[in-house]
Amino acid sequence: MKYGFSLVVRGADAGPETFKTMAERAEALGIDSLWLSAHVIVPRQVKSHYSMVKGRTYPETWRECYWEPFTVLAYLSAITRRITLGTSVVVLPMHNPFELAKQVAEVDCLSGGRFVFGIGVGWFEEEFEILGQSYGNRGKRTDEALALMKTLWADDPVRFEGKYYNVDEAWFSPKPVSRPHPPIWVAGASTPALRRAARFGDYFHPVRAPLAYLEEAKVELARHVADAGRAPGSVGLAVKMPLTFQDGPPGSGQFPTQGRPADVVAAIRAYRDAGVDHLVFDLVPETLATALETMERFAEEVRPRV
Repeated sequence: MKYGFSLVVRGADAGPETFKTMAERAEALGIDSLWLSAHVIVPRQVKSHYSMVKGRTYPETWRECYWEPFTVLAYLSAITRRITLGTSVVVLPMHNPFELAKQVAEVDCLSGGRFVFGIGVGWFEEEFEILGQSYGNRGKRTDEALALMKTLWADDPVRFEGKYYNVDEAWFSPKPVSRPHPPIWVAGASTPALRRAARFGDYFHPVRAPLAYLEEAKVELARHVADAGRAPGSVGLAVKMPLTFQDGPPGSGQFPTQGRPADVVAAIRAYRDAGVDHLVFDLVPETLATALETMERFAEEVRPRV
């Protein structure tokens, strides 16, 4: 199993020194990957529900600062040598897929093929409205955008005919170093997300997924993979969970990766036994001090025991 951490890209601590310090320490500790979340603009939350939980709002720290991922990824590509860099996740239907395909290809080139493209369809309707993007057809546009992007990353000349995007004949470069393209992680927790992962993805990437949900999702994912004409096991499982070290076991409302080192070890073993290949850890709270302490404790007290 591989292990990654979310980079601190939002809140008061987000900035170049934090990015550099976290990346250098993560590489020194042998962490496998670093992940960047993404929101373009943070409006007032009137009707949407953060993390799809009714009544939950986004953290206030989002208003303090929120860095754009591809700029930071280009910077990290230059100051790291080994670690995998990824988005977890870019809300694909908020963006022009041609520009996004270019950013993905260039970061993959700059990093020497160390990039993973994590995508989702989004939940924040107010943000879609400000950006002038339709919220209602975001799933259909995402599917077509992924098909388009794979075509852009393949051989020239590019030809594509769809409902939302069309290319008669054009040339697109640079192409990604990773062939045929960087790995695609598809986030979500719905049947459309599982179907999308089966059609376009290398990994299904649910966030804060309980083990019981994973068991059900694996069965449904296998069915969609077969329907897509892909080989069994073509799509792996990569789960994002919060990681918190504390004096006691997970409490009410917490996740199995929040507790004592022994609790975290047991949780990781359970997710590994459930077929998870890659765990990405969110930091609580999102500060540089928390990041450094949590990565250090994970490397010393947890990873050697799993």
